[in-house]
Amino acid sequence: MEVACNVYARRRLAEAADLLKSPGRPHEAQVFYTELFRFERQIKDLTDEERLRARQERTVPLFTKFKVWLDNAVHSVLPKASLGEAVHYALRDWTALTQFTEAGHLDASNSYAERCMRAIAVGRKAFLFVVSERARLAAAIYCSLVESCKANKINPLTYLACILANARDKALRSPTPDEFATCSATPAGRCVL
Repeated sequence: MEVACNVYARRRLAEAADLLKSPGRPHEAQVFYTELFRFERQIKDLTDEERLRARQERTVPLFTKFKVWLDNAVHSVLPKASLGEAVHYALRDWTALTQFTEAGHLDASNSYAERCMRAIAVGRKAFLFVVSERARLAAAIYCSLVESCKANKINPLTYLACILANARDKALRSPTPDEFATCSATPAGRCVL
């Protein structure tokens, strides 16, 4: 399921608003996003079911109004203008932008996922020097394990130390990062489920 980032859509509108000396149509569109993110901050600590219910009550009507605004604006803006590109982007990706209103576990922005990928993006130049296929595979596995540990709120160093300490023992099944929280280390230092 594609979930687009509303922060990115808002940023495009902000760029269009920055080009104007006085408030105009980009500022009207920014009001929708200001209200959306204010509401998202209010419901961030609710359960997934409660967030879904709250979004159905408040966010869906807000996005309905925003869609009407976009449908009207698309006919009166130049496609290559900054506002035109922002409006066309929002309309083109409308289903993905509103996908978070259908599931409580989704976020209105992809900022968390982008932060998870930052380590990969920063290390991109270093990865150019990984010359063998085996080393590339190992780097991909370790990066994936570290990010999985972070997502499950597990110290990656503790997890990797446990897994690597028992890597040669084929009798043991190594726990995945999400199973590791329920795992206990035996006196011999082995991770068992």
